[in-house]
Amino acid sequence: ETLAAVAVLIGFQTRIGALLLAAFCLITAVFFHANFGDQMEMVMFMKNFTIAGGFLALCAAGPGSLSVDGRRAAA
Repeated sequence: ETLAAVAVLIGFQTRIGALLLAAFCLITAVFFHANFGDQMEMVMFMKNFTIAGGFLALCAAGPGSLSVDGRRAAA
């Protein structure tokens, strides 16, 4: 989790890191926040799904020009 977050932060292997973090968010939502009788658990479930959606959008869009991947592609 930490290595993927750092990779996404600096833009190194952004798509792979974002995909791994999206999977992590979805797995934790399903296994740890599936008690929908508790309103707070429902909020945490939706939060994890929202974050996973952001990571999937980043995976689809790819890294920007200032990322490590973007600089390597330009060189």
